[in-house]
Amino acid sequence: MAELPAPVPILRFRTAEEMVKSADQVRAHYEAHGALLLEDCGLDYDVEFIHRLTFPPEWKKFGTVNRLTIPPVVWADGGFKRTPNPLGQLIREDAMLLKTYSELLRLEMGFKLLIMELFPAYRQIHWLNCTFRFVRSENEPSHLDVFNEGKAFRPEHKLPRLKFFMNVDAQPRIWTVGPSLEDVLKHSNGAFGESLPADVNQVCDIVNKSGILDKLPSVRIEIPPRGIVFANGATVVHQLVFGQRMVALEALMPAWNVAASEWERIGDWITGAGYRAHAPEVPAAAD
Repeated sequence: MAELPAPVPILRFRTAEEMVKSADQVRAHYEAHGALLLEDCGLDYDVEFIHRLTFPPEWKKFGTVNRLTIPPVVWADGGFKRTPNPLGQLIREDAMLLKTYSELLRLEMGFKLLIMELFPAYRQIHWLNCTFRFVRSENEPSHLDVFNEGKAFRPEHKLPRLKFFMNVDAQPRIWTVGPSLEDVLKHSNGAFGESLPADVNQVCDIVNKSGILDKLPSVRIEIPPRGIVFANGATVVHQLVFGQRMVALEALMPAWNVAASEWERIGDWITGAGYRAHAPEVPAAAD
């Protein structure tokens, strides 16, 4: 392999107020596929209660798509009934159920409102998922985010991605951050063959499976309690070293919010690294 690529630059802020004052710099750095660390988000939630919550291992990335923040109890047929919210099957005591639900919803709403302050130029954000990763995890492999088993995205889904990670544990969450996807390709010296599909998701899957990420340099980040990392996981190599409780937000937004998204640039990243770019095989739309 050619000369090793450097890890992406990390822009650090102590408080949300500092970050708001640098909104243009923050936006430019995120869109350039750098990483940002906010040391104290300032959000208000029941810290002692959240630090007691632990979810089953199979709930490692459970979130809003799993209905964790729909009301767990409704009034129906003359009485209170539990809904399909999975918390209702996990927690028997009504008070504990409602308290857990209210704190998860509080974290989700507070986090989303904070993003609107920190990235005021972004409009029509479509929130995909808010996951509550309340499971101890450590020493996971370095990777780029891959979705839908590495299949090509349909055109309507090829939009700029927002990905934010908030530590809500009592201990720092330990990450490493590596190079950008563009730099991984640029320094790969033909390790991925002669041609690559012009699809971010497929390229990330190929890179992950190649084993090349284990050889690349990285920097260690300690995300303090109530700290947030802002990084597009599909274009920034990252690794979880240790963590117990995190809330992660994921969203897409219209392409006109950015000068050029990763989807518009992937072809140039491929050819700039010396590969040929070919059209991906796009799966048929679901009925």
